[in-house]
Amino acid sequence: MSHRASSLGKGPAAGQRILVCAIVLGCAAVGHGLEEPPLTPLDDFFVFNHEGIPDIPADWRLTVDGAVDRPLVLDVEAVRQYPAVTEMATLECAWSRGPLLWVGNANWTGVSLKTLIEAAGPSPDAASISIVALDGYALGNIDLGEIMGRDDILLAYEMNGQELPPEQGYPLRLVVPGAGGFHWVQWVTRIEVKTANASWAFDHFRPHARISSVEDGDVLPPGTHIISGMVMAGDGVEITQVEFSDDGVTWEAAELLTEFVPNVWRHWAFVWDGIQLGGNVIYARAIDETGAVQREEGGYSWRGFAVTFTGDVDTDGDGVADSVDNCPSLANADQRDSDGNGFGDLCDPNCPGLDGANPVNFFDFAALGSEWRSADPNTPGDLNGDGAVDLRDLRRLGQY
Repeated sequence: MSHRASSLGKGPAAGQRILVCAIVLGCAAVGHGLEEPPLTPLDDFFVFNHEGIPDIPADWRLTVDGAVDRPLVLDVEAVRQYPAVTEMATLECAWSRGPLLWVGNANWTGVSLKTLIEAAGPSPDAASISIVALDGYALGNIDLGEIMGRDDILLAYEMNGQELPPEQGYPLRLVVPGAGGFHWVQWVTRIEVKTANASWAFDHFRPHARISSVEDGDVLPPGTHIISGMVMAGDGVEITQVEFSDDGVTWEAAELLTEFVPNVWRHWAFVWDGIQLGGNVIYARAIDETGAVQREEGGYSWRGFAVTFTGDVDTDGDGVADSVDNCPSLANADQRDSDGNGFGDLCDPNCPGLDGANPVNFFDFAALGSEWRSADPNTPGDLNGDGAVDLRDLRRLGQY
C-alpha cells in the first residue's frame, strides 16, 4: 500500500493549507461572491493502492465484453475517439471517522462509461457490469440501470488537463462523482456486461464537514485563529451551511468560501478566539439544502471528525507545549531526561550525567569520549540534539 498526503494536509510535502484569511476578511465579507472550488495539483494529489503500480503492457487494451452484441477491444487512442467529457469531482478516501484526511479535487476528462456500454450493445437481458483492473482489483456486480442513467461516470484518461499519471490509474481510471474512493477503480482493463443481478451499489458520501487547519495533537497559542476545512456530500446534494463548535452544544455559522458544484468539496472558515489553556476539542458540522444536519454519532458524524489539540504557548517551537515541556526555553522535541528528575537534559543543571550519576565529573567526559563521532541521535552524548556526538557536545559538557 502506498499513499501521498492530500492538498489539505500540513507541511510542504502535503501542499499548502487553505489560504482563507483574505477571503474571510475581504471578498466574502463585502459580498464579491464565492471562489471556484480549488483544484489539487497533481504532485500534491494523494495516492492510495494496495499492491503498488502494476506494469502497464505496451499492448494494453480495454475490453468491453460479456452480454453484448458488439464486443470492444480498444487501445488508448481508440478510447480517445469517443466524445470527451470533463467532470470536476472530489476524490476522498472513505474513512468515516478520525483525523485522517486523504482528499483531492480535480477536473477529470475521459469517456462516459455509459457511452462505451451503448457502443458495445448490451443484450436485452443484461442486468449488471463488473469492472476489472490490471492489479487484480474488481468491482461489481453493479446495477446496469444506474450506469446507464448517469452521464458523469467516466473512464478518465486525463486529470487537470494532463495525461493521467501511472500512480493515479493510467491508462484509464473509473471516476464516480460523489462516491467513496474505493469505487474509483484504477488501471481499468475490462468491463464485463452480465446477465446476473446486481450485488453492488455505489456508496454516496453522507454530508460531512472536516477541519484541516488544525490537526490532532497540535499546540495553538491563545488568541484569534482562522479554523478552516472542507465539506463534502455525494449524490449531488448541496451543502448550504457549515457550523463550528468548541463544546459540541453551541454552534456558530462558519463562512462558506467556495461556490457549489455537485459532488465537489466546498471550503469554509471560521474566525475563533475561544482557545482554552490545556485540552481543546473542536467540531464542524454540515447542513444540506433540505435543512438536514450532519449526524452526531456513527459514520461521517461530526463527533467522529472532532479535532483535539492543546491550547498553550510553545516558546521554543519544538512542538511541545510549555505546560508539559521539561525544558521550555530550548528545543527538545524528544524530551530527553537522562537522569529522570523531570528536567530535560538541556535545562538540567546537573546534566549531562552521562555515567548515570551526578554531579558531572571525569567519568562523564570518558562516557562522551566513548561515543565520539557517533551519528546516533539517541545516544546520551548528543547533548545539543543535533544528531551527532562531536566538538559541540564537548563544549556543552565543559559548561557544567
